Amino acid sequence: MIRQTLDRTFGSRGQNLPGLRLRTPAGLPLVTLRTPAKPLASRPAADATQDVAAPVTVHMLWVAGELCRLGQISCASFLAHGYDLQLWSYGGLTNAPDGVTLREAREILPENRIFRYANGSLAGFANLFRYAVLARHGGLWADTDVLCMIAEDELRTTAPDGFLVTERIRGKRRVQINNNVIFHPVPRRGDVIDLAFRFAEGYDPARLKWGDCGPKLLTTLVTEWPAVAPTLLAARVANPVDYWACPQALLSTRTRLGPETAFLHCYNEMWRRAGIDTNASFPPNSLIGRIAARYQ
Repeated sequence: MIRQTLDRTFGSRGQNLPGLRLRTPAGLPLVTLRTPAKPLASRPAADATQDVAAPVTVHMLWVAGELCRLGQISCASFLAHGYDLQLWSYGGLTNAPDGVTLREAREILPENRIFRYANGSLAGFANLFRYAVLARHGGLWADTDVLCMIAEDELRTTAPDGFLVTERIRGKRRVQINNNVIFHPVPRRGDVIDLAFRFAEGYDPARLKWGDCGPKLLTTLVTEWPAVAPTLLAARVANPVDYWACPQALLSTRTRLGPETAFLHCYNEMWRRAGIDTNASFPPNSLIGRIAARYQ
C-alpha cells in the first residue's frame, strides 16, 4: 500500500520528484542547531527511557577497499568530537583511524544488493543502505565526505528529536533535502526514514538516476507529508559550501565558514567530476587543508 501510494505521488519512474521551496506549503521552517525549532505537535518526543549519557552513534558506509584520505579525515573529525563511529563495509578495509568500530555491512543488506550507476558510482546503493541502517539502529548518518564541527553533547541536547539537512539549488531560490547527514535517534514504523527505505528498497536500480532515492525522495516525502518531517536545518548548517563551488572553494585560502556550521559537506562527486584526487595532499592554507591538519 505504501509503495503504491508513493508511486502515485512520485510517478512510477520517479518523474514527479520536485525540489523543496524555501517557504514550503506546510510552513516548515529552516533552522540552525543553535536556534532549534520547537518539535512539531504531531511528532512524538524522543524515548525518555534512552540513556542520554550514551554518545550518539554515527553510521558510515565504505563499501570495499581502503578509505581515501578524505574519508579518513571525515572519520577522525567525528571521533575527535566525541561520537561513537561505526563504519560499515563489505571487506578490504584496513586503514580506518583508531577508535572506529568496523561493522559487517552484510548484516544490513546482502552483498548481492550492491549496484552502481552507469558512471560506476555507488551513491545510489549508499542511499538505500543509509535508510536500512537508520531504520534498524537509529543514530546519526554521515557520508564519508562530511567533516564534523559540532561536539556530540551539543548535537544530542539541541536536536533530541533528530533532523534532516538542506542544500541550495543552483540558480533557484529553493532548497532541497540532502541526505548526506541525517539524525534519526528513535526509529519508528511509518516515520520519514521508514518510508524512504520502503520506497528505495522497491525501486528498480536500473531505472535510477542520480539523486532519485536520495535528495529528491526525501524532499518529496517532506513536501507531501510534512507531518512525518523532523526539524529541517538550513543549508549553512551542513552544506555551507554549495556543491557547484566544490572542490574549488574548499581548496581556496579565502573560504570561511560561519559560526552556525556544524558539518562541512565536501561533495566527493564534484571532486571526481573535476578530476581531483581525494587522496592527494591539500594546500596547507586552504579551508580543507586547515581542517585536515587538526586530525593528522
